Amino acid sequence: MSLDSKTNWDLESQRKFWDDWDTRYLQASSIGNDAIRRGETVLALLQSCRLETPHVLELGCGNGWLAEKLMAFGPVTGVDIADGAIQEARKRVPNATFYAGDSLSLDLPSAAFDAVLTLETFSHVPSQPRFVELMARVLKPGGYLILTTQNRTVYTRRKNVRPPAEGQIRHWVTMNELRSLVQPHFQILKSFTIQPGGDSGFLRLVNSEKVNRILSIIFSKSALQSFKERCGWGQTLVLLARKRA
Repeated sequence: MSLDSKTNWDLESQRKFWDDWDTRYLQASSIGNDAIRRGETVLALLQSCRLETPHVLELGCGNGWLAEKLMAFGPVTGVDIADGAIQEARKRVPNATFYAGDSLSLDLPSAAFDAVLTLETFSHVPSQPRFVELMARVLKPGGYLILTTQNRTVYTRRKNVRPPAEGQIRHWVTMNELRSLVQPHFQILKSFTIQPGGDSGFLRLVNSEKVNRILSIIFSKSALQSFKERCGWGQTLVLLARKRA
């Protein structure tokens, strides 16, 4: 079975998959270090936009762990396909607005938001071009898009990656593919990778403990990590873009 699938889904099976996933992995006590790093990265990017009390939309908000932090910037609206996750989010962040449903089907208002954030959701939507069009539509002119998603270059070079489960859409992209999808509607301001990973193909050598131990004699751990991220070998693609006028 292919590890990269767009066909193993329908709306109800997607909802069930993400409800189950949220129950297992997104409980408040189980937010992993990778998710925290992604969260810190997008919060720093949002801060760099210097928006005054922005209205922020988070697509794929899960149980609201990031929405809780976004409230420090301004009003927050969150959308997630998983009913259970949205129930958790409403308890966690009662002053935010949350909708349960497929973002491509919901009647979200046009030109209503100053910033759209979406973390690790892009590879799980049935139509990435339509998802980009949606994000452009709901943003005000000059509004900002902050997006993270799985890096195909790395994830196809990871051992022990399971095939997509029932209801799980999976279509990883490279940075070039992501930029091509976004550029028709947005001016790309920053694009980079974080969290080096991969343990097969050329990344087996890049991330070899033996090789990195030798290199650490000359370079610090943070310098090595930064170098890999600049080379595009981080497992997470990060993009900051601005809606074209």
